[in-house]
Amino acid sequence: MPLSTTRMTRRLGAALILAFVAGAGARYLVNRAASSMPRPRMIDWLQARNIGVAVSQSYLAPVVDRAARQEQYRRMVQRSEPLISAYMGVRLPQPIDRIYVFDRTEWIEANLAAFQSLFAPLEELYDEVSARQGMAGILIGQLNSQLIGMQMGALIGFLARRVLGQYDLGLLSPDPDLRGALYFVEPNIARICAQLGLNGDDFRMWIALHETTHVFEFEAFPWVRAYFQDLLRQFIGRVNDQAAMLSVGIMRLIERLLQGQPIDHHWIELMLTPEQREIFSRMQALMSVIEGYSNHIMNAIGAQLLPSYPSIEARVRQRQLRRPLIEEAFNRITGMDLKLAQYQQGEAFINAVVVACGADFANRIWERPENLPTMDEIRAPYRWIARMSG
Repeated sequence: MPLSTTRMTRRLGAALILAFVAGAGARYLVNRAASSMPRPRMIDWLQARNIGVAVSQSYLAPVVDRAARQEQYRRMVQRSEPLISAYMGVRLPQPIDRIYVFDRTEWIEANLAAFQSLFAPLEELYDEVSARQGMAGILIGQLNSQLIGMQMGALIGFLARRVLGQYDLGLLSPDPDLRGALYFVEPNIARICAQLGLNGDDFRMWIALHETTHVFEFEAFPWVRAYFQDLLRQFIGRVNDQAAMLSVGIMRLIERLLQGQPIDHHWIELMLTPEQREIFSRMQALMSVIEGYSNHIMNAIGAQLLPSYPSIEARVRQRQLRRPLIEEAFNRITGMDLKLAQYQQGEAFINAVVVACGADFANRIWERPENLPTMDEIRAPYRWIARMSG
């Protein structure tokens, strides 16, 4: 027997009320569960560390006789100091005493700690956004955090198998008086020595000379550290603002491709806003000068320390020319090719200035920020020479 319209209406109304109450209850339970769940971090740093160590194969590359190597690098840095000081015409405010011999895991951990400081402003923004999300958003956030951690871990693990030496600026350390530190990744250095058939002591001296020059560039001229730190903070601030406005860099790249605009810049630059690109260009110019000047120093005074210096240079350059295709692709994808270009462009610029005007004229770069060349001047050194001569 069919139900009357009144009875059907009553039952439908009851069903809707029950559905509403059940839905509200479900939302309450979900929201309550979400509020009790820990908020995901933007990057799962533990994941990054574990993946990085696995990719680096650190267990296959221990440090042998760490204490002896530590003392050896300390002596090499001390031998480098007076020669660099004489060439640059400046003295360090304090002797270099933060020198560490690392295995790959230790290098990964030191750099991840620096990255955590670098990403802190973005982490704060991410926390604000995730606090407004429900359970679904939190679960997605946790997945994204792990994925980014995996990607970062794979990147830093790959680098950990290749890096030889590093000058860690400690730029964003909460301690303003903390000076930089020199890292020597001994297992990688030993491996390259064996592969290229180099004298181990000479090759280690070659690396120590390059890294010690970085110490002079940043610690003998205090404005360099402050200038770089300011650029870095500005850049991170712009990224923070961009993320807050939900402006996604990949969409900018896609728009350019769809509009048929020529891609005459590195893909990283295409991801940046005009303001970010201007800051990025200034950072590129600074790092090109820093890396190029270090290479110039090595060529200028390396033979005074190492009779085998020309042989080391030749073998290292041959190895770079024979870089595997997969490594070339990795460099392009990760932006490491920009780092390699800094060495080449910066060194060519410094060499051209020294040939045209002498080393003392080139050292004017270190007098003040205004004397730094732009990227256009690095590509055309005569423009910088004309500006400094005016």
